[in-house]
Amino acid sequence: GNAAAANVLPPLFTQVQLRLANAMQPGVVYTVTAAGVRDCSGNALNTAANSAKVGLAAVADSLDIVVNEILFNPKPLGVDYVEFYNRSNKVLDAANLFFTNRSSTTGNPGTLIPLSTANRLIFPGEYYVVTENPDLIKQQFTVPNEAWLVASAMPSLPDDKGTVLLLNQNGRTVEEVSYDQRWHFALVDNNEGIALERIDFNRPGQQADNWTS
Repeated sequence: GNAAAANVLPPLFTQVQLRLANAMQPGVVYTVTAAGVRDCSGNALNTAANSAKVGLAAVADSLDIVVNEILFNPKPLGVDYVEFYNRSNKVLDAANLFFTNRSSTTGNPGTLIPLSTANRLIFPGEYYVVTENPDLIKQQFTVPNEAWLVASAMPSLPDDKGTVLLLNQNGRTVEEVSYDQRWHFALVDNNEGIALERIDFNRPGQQADNWTS
C-alpha cells in the first residue's frame, strides 16, 4: 500500500521519513518504491534506482551471519578485508554487529569495531565486506556488487594466523574463526593477495577443510 505520510528531513533533505498505515512485521522483507519524484532541476528519478528493500532488524544469534572470506595477507600496498554472509532468514543491522580479533598472548578480544557506524541492513543471503580501502579492493579484485563493500576500521590480522570474532549488540558471540595460513591449498607457494574462502556456510568455520584458497 501507500505510506500514510512522507516527510523529507532537514537540513540536507537527503532522507525521507515514512509513516506507515500498518506496522511492519518481523521477518518480512518489504520493498519501498518512490514514484513521480524529481530533483530541483526537474529530472525524474531513474526507475532503475527508485526502489529499496527494508525490514525490521532482528538480533543476530549464533551463526546467523558467518565469516565467509578472509584476506589477511594482502599484496604489497594492498589491504585486508573480511567478508561476512547472512545465512539466516533474518534482516540484520550492521550497526548492531561488532567485529574484532583476539590477542595472541592473552586471548582477550581486541577493540570492538561496528560493521557500520550508521544503520545499514544486511538481508538474508547477502554478503557484507569490510575493508579500510574499498577503492583499492575494487582495483585489485573483481567486485560483483559494490554496494556490499564498506569502508571500515580493521583489527590487526596477522599474516600467519589470527582470529576474527563477531559479536551482537548484547556481547554474544555470533561467529569466531581462528584462521591459519596452513589452511591454504598446499601448492600455493606465495599466498600474498590470496584470500581464504569458506566452502560450506552450514559447516563449522573452525574446520580447516572447510576453507579453500
